[in-house]
Amino acid sequence: MNYGGVGSVSARVGADRILITPSGAVKSAMTPEDIVLVNLEGEVLEGRLKPTPEVNLHLEIYRNYSHFNAVIHAYPVYASTLAVARRPLPPLTEELVLYTGGEVRVAGYAPFGTRELAEEVVKALRDRSAALLANRGVITCGRNLEEALEVLEVVERMAHIYILAHITGWFSIPKKSLKKLQELYHAKYSSISSSRSET
Repeated sequence: MNYGGVGSVSARVGADRILITPSGAVKSAMTPEDIVLVNLEGEVLEGRLKPTPEVNLHLEIYRNYSHFNAVIHAYPVYASTLAVARRPLPPLTEELVLYTGGEVRVAGYAPFGTRELAEEVVKALRDRSAALLANRGVITCGRNLEEALEVLEVVERMAHIYILAHITGWFSIPKKSLKKLQELYHAKYSSISSSRSET
């Protein structure tokens, strides 16, 4: 869902170390040596390359959401279409709610690499594991990289369905069912958050 040098991926290693993709690297040509290790302040600890310009975006997510251990910033076509239109992705299927927590909000526009963008994304991610970035792409998060990738795949598929559904019309999930699904989503992360708060 990314191509060439666009997009970025990161993973938390321990409490305050982050592995992150480097700036401008073609993802399909990367080697393990290209990955950069930084701390939560953005200082490079290991690696010969510069981290992605979106390093502050990744770090701000980790600082605010301790239950996430992986972040993917990507530009899939249908989710990016909604991001450019600045239209949130509504909770139109049970699958979407279970993976993202509900409506995928649009983070307000700010130039790439800025603290303002990071703050907008953190707000859009409240109680969610995905957010659209206005005029850009999508951010997905998970307990590990596999889960963050699953969230990305679900968001892109649901964005595709949502756009196609405008041809035929669509219906929302009933509020009572939506609430139960959101409770299941939050239960998935509650054990991680509580265990970290006890340490």
